Formats: sequence, C-alpha cells, structure tokens
Amino acid sequence: MFDLNGDGNVDYEEFDKVQTIIRSQTSVGMRHRDHSNTGNIYKFLGSALSTYFFGPSLDRKLTIEKFLEFQRQLQTEILTLEFQRKRPNAEGFIREVDFADLLLTYAGLSEKKHVKMLKRVKKIFKNSRGISLEDYLLFFHFLNDINDVDTALTFYHIAGASIDQATLKHVAKTVAHLDLSEHVIDVVFTLFDENLDGQLSNREFVAVMKERLHRGLEKPKDTGFVKLMDSVWKCARLKKPVLLDV
Repeated sequence: MFDLNGDGNVDYEEFDKVQTIIRSQTSVGMRHRDHSNTGNIYKFLGSALSTYFFGPSLDRKLTIEKFLEFQRQLQTEILTLEFQRKRPNAEGFIREVDFADLLLTYAGLSEKKHVKMLKRVKKIFKNSRGISLEDYLLFFHFLNDINDVDTALTFYHIAGASIDQATLKHVAKTVAHLDLSEHVIDVVFTLFDENLDGQLSNREFVAVMKERLHRGLEKPKDTGFVKLMDSVWKCARLKKPVLLDV
C-alpha cells in the first residue's frame, strides 16, 4: 500500500502521502490536524516517527522488517506499561483479577456485568500465584491472531464440539503457534464462563478480545494513527507472513 513505486521499500515521500490520506479520512484526525494545539502535537509525533523510520535527513528506506520490529517493540512497551500499572508483587506477578480487568478494559460492558465477571475471577483465584509479565505478553501475542482464532472456534462450534480449555490451548498452539499456560487459560475461562460449566462462550470472548486488541478504536472515533498502523500491519502480514510467527 505504501510502496507506490514497487521497489520493495518505502521512502518518506510515499509514507507521507499515504499517512495524510488515511488521517484525512478520520473525523478526529482532521480535528486534531486543524487545531492549533493538538495539531502541533500531531506534527511532533509525525516528525519523530518519520525520523525513526527514515533517518534525520528523511533519505533512508523503510523495510518491512524494520517496521515489523517497530510494531513489536511498540506493542511490548505499551503492554508492559499497562502491566506495571497494576503494581506487580515482589515476584513480578499481578493478581488474576487485575489481569481480567485489563482484558475487559475496552469491552464496553455494563458496569454491573463488568463487576460480576471480575468478582467471579476474584473469588476463584483468591490466593493464587498471579500472572507474570511473560504470560501477559504471550497472551496478547495470541490476540494478534484473534481473527484466525475466531474462525477456528467457529468451526468447532458448528461441528458440535465443546470449546473447553484443552480446545482453546490447542487452537492457540495450532493457529498462533503459541503455548499459552494452563493457568492463563483457566483465568480466561473463569472470566467468560458465566455458568461455570467448563465451556467457553466463544462469541463474547472473541468480541471482547477484538475490542481489547484494537483498544476500542476499531470504530469511527479512530484518531488516524491507529488506523495508519493497522493498515501498515495488514500490508506487512500479506507481504512477509513468515516474519510474524512468534
């Protein structure tokens, strides 16, 4: 999408053209662009990002590999900051209920349902070991493949198979090539298993996880930056899928 001349790389001019087009298509992005204060912030962020990608003189080429590395580092840093805000203990673990709360951050659930789901997790994992940063990051790498996970779980559902913990673990291993810990899966099931029958409500799980992945910006309130990064990410997946296997 960004490689306008088809040479396999992206230069600053190509990047700037597409970035301007994408940002102009979002109402929030246009308002920030035109406002004297927030417009300056956007200009600064754009300049910093352009310098990182293309060098101080904006004369370097941006490769797919470099962008993917940037995307991985950015996601890891943001997730780490979120994890640290939950105040991990001396061993580096946060409570299961805090992990569950992070998963529901952008779910758009009613306050009553949100509290009910967290109470269920808090009750069952009252004196448990907690969730490590490594497990937290691994779970969100799993969410990068949530659309493929959705397809796999739908096939299981159509076939009449129950979606239990072993099934979700198998799907994570097969689709996302990740080995989620049994403890993390147990917490996730407790969060979404409303009647505690050991079966996952996959429709609600997938819907909430998609909102979490996109941080509530999948709808028109997107500022433009997220839409920009998402567009580049999708293009990169098509171009270099082998690089995305975590």
